Amino acid sequence: MTMDSLPPEIFLKIVSLVIVKEERLTKYATISRAFQRAIEERTFSHLSFSNDDLDKFKSIVLESSYTHRRAAVRRVKFSIHLPDYDDNACGRFERQADRDINDKAFSRAMADLFSTLATIDAGDGSRPIDLHLLNFYSSMDITHRDKEQLEADQMASSIGKRHDLFELRYRDSYLQLLDPENLPLLHNVTSLTIRGETARKLAPSVTAGLISRLPNLDTTECSFWDMERRRPDKRRQLRSEFSKQLSQLAPPKSLKKFNLHLINREPVNGKFVDGDVRGGFYSPDVDDIASSLRMFSQSAPCLTNLKLSGPISVGPDLFWPSEGSVQEQQWRALKVFTVELSAVRPDGGWYTELDPNRDTGSSDEEEEDGEDEHIDNSSDIAHKVSRSEDSSSDYDYEDSFFIMDQLPPDSYGYEDEKRDARLNGEEPSTSNFRTKPAPELEAFFLAAARAASHMPTLKVMSVSHKIRPSGRTGRRFQQLGFRYMAADTKHPSDEAGARELRRLYWNVHRGWRMSEELESQWTLLLGDDGIVKYNEW
Repeated sequence: MTMDSLPPEIFLKIVSLVIVKEERLTKYATISRAFQRAIEERTFSHLSFSNDDLDKFKSIVLESSYTHRRAAVRRVKFSIHLPDYDDNACGRFERQADRDINDKAFSRAMADLFSTLATIDAGDGSRPIDLHLLNFYSSMDITHRDKEQLEADQMASSIGKRHDLFELRYRDSYLQLLDPENLPLLHNVTSLTIRGETARKLAPSVTAGLISRLPNLDTTECSFWDMERRRPDKRRQLRSEFSKQLSQLAPPKSLKKFNLHLINREPVNGKFVDGDVRGGFYSPDVDDIASSLRMFSQSAPCLTNLKLSGPISVGPDLFWPSEGSVQEQQWRALKVFTVELSAVRPDGGWYTELDPNRDTGSSDEEEEDGEDEHIDNSSDIAHKVSRSEDSSSDYDYEDSFFIMDQLPPDSYGYEDEKRDARLNGEEPSTSNFRTKPAPELEAFFLAAARAASHMPTLKVMSVSHKIRPSGRTGRRFQQLGFRYMAADTKHPSDEAGARELRRLYWNVHRGWRMSEELESQWTLLLGDDGIVKYNEW
């Protein structure tokens, strides 16, 4: 009896045992035709390759006489090899000409991938594919340079025999997707993952460009960087361009889950005043990102899960339009809405204030108390004060590296590393004393409460900001925010019978309670039997 003549149930049992116990499966594909098909349906289901390998992918999969290989493809992990640069270029920052070259190479690679996948696109989503965009690099980048050569280059740089910026060369560059409307439509790609926050960063607008070409998209998870403290104009431009494209995008009709990680970690200097990155697309005092995300989520007919994290820097326009506007639309299908909020607002201020009742037992707190007190609040006044000539703030906006020239210099030109750290909000370390909700955070909570009343299918809404460890927090990370639970949804701390009611859980600074307006807004949704619980730290 040959392997191909075995009863199907026995053959499948043998194959399943091989797949479970063996890591290298390709050698078993030579046993028989039946074994080849069974093994290749497994090995060709998850493929990882770069734009350099597209011709090989076409030859082995698309042009092969074995049709089962094309039918097997379920997940594609795609990396993009950008043009190389020489030793001389290692010692200078990327200029606009370098960025243009990389943008064209990135866009061409995406166009080649889409054109390639279009050849196996059934046009009806019957063969769903998960597309992952994970890595973007040039061979001389520090993450891809030969290990021995990298060690030699680092040694030569340390003793002054080589001028090499390593990863700093491309730190201020963001890859752009050019002419996304020219990409072919891919009906079979139903899940999209983008890692745009790696060493070679992607512009957030890449997400909107790709989504526009994936009409059957079900799930999207994207990560991007939003930390350009030295260049607020660049950060505003990146946010506005993303907002513009998102506002012009018709969400895929089947989109159910949208996860966006827009990373904006708070400065460790609690008195640092960030740049105002509002405006650019909408009016100057409106947060573009928040407004576009609100309208996008409302217009997506099947969107059930929306998660915004990073933590993400957004304003209350995420939930409710600015004063004077009318809230007309609902989130028709939204069931779960999660926001992991950055401590820094889009206008440059903070969502939390320095705790006036903090203990002064640690040396860090004593150092902080000796700093200039006029920056302690997080209002717009503090933002303006920091820009004045008489300001003694730890961060002088007029002294920003790139305030006069958007192109980074070949050398930072500062021998004082502490000054460099101050300009990036890294020194002095005082941020772990911001524990008290600022009025702007309460306004954010109020906008969320209003929006919750316009979500007829809402099960869970969670809005929180992570507070760093300090004496006030019991030396542990704490959450500042709320979680709303609809009736018949589970929560670990629920008592018997509580799940049948609507509940609102607060994790808050000790002694904090909702304002009368905020409590009234939640009461409308919770009803007379609703439960409100506070967990204080």
